[in-house]
Amino acid sequence: MTAARTLTSPQMAALRQILQRYRGQGGAYLLPCLHEAQAVTGWLDADTCTEISRALNVPLVQVHEVIEFYTLFYNEPVGRRIVRVCDDPPCFLAGSSEIVRACARQLGVDEKGGTSSDGRVTLEIHPCLGRCEQAPFLMIDDDAHGHVQPAQIPDLLGEGA
Repeated sequence: MTAARTLTSPQMAALRQILQRYRGQGGAYLLPCLHEAQAVTGWLDADTCTEISRALNVPLVQVHEVIEFYTLFYNEPVGRRIVRVCDDPPCFLAGSSEIVRACARQLGVDEKGGTSSDGRVTLEIHPCLGRCEQAPFLMIDDDAHGHVQPAQIPDLLGEGA
């Protein structure tokens, strides 16, 4: 079950435009609609999921199945910034566990991942980010960083992390 929250007026207006554009398009447009909605709202709460279901004319359960399947969709609040560390076998062997520890220390979150108490940043550990040739690999929002070393983490994350 997703938490509920209140959207700002600009978010509501942007979400309405997205839903209008996808209205009646069906399940083939579910992924792009979810991506656009989450880009506006930050995460996909229960009310947003219901509106997407209605707009696309797809079962609500299908909306939730897609959100649960893809790890880059969120049905709970996340930080305004997201740090994703890959821990697939190549990244793990190249030292991703040290990268996770350095990120957790810098961000003040648990080494298993989580969101900072102020809601600014979320640390996620991913089974694969598709960049095995750049192990260990991490992403800060949409910025990719390969062959990362623990000593680089303070500079990569900076004060505004």
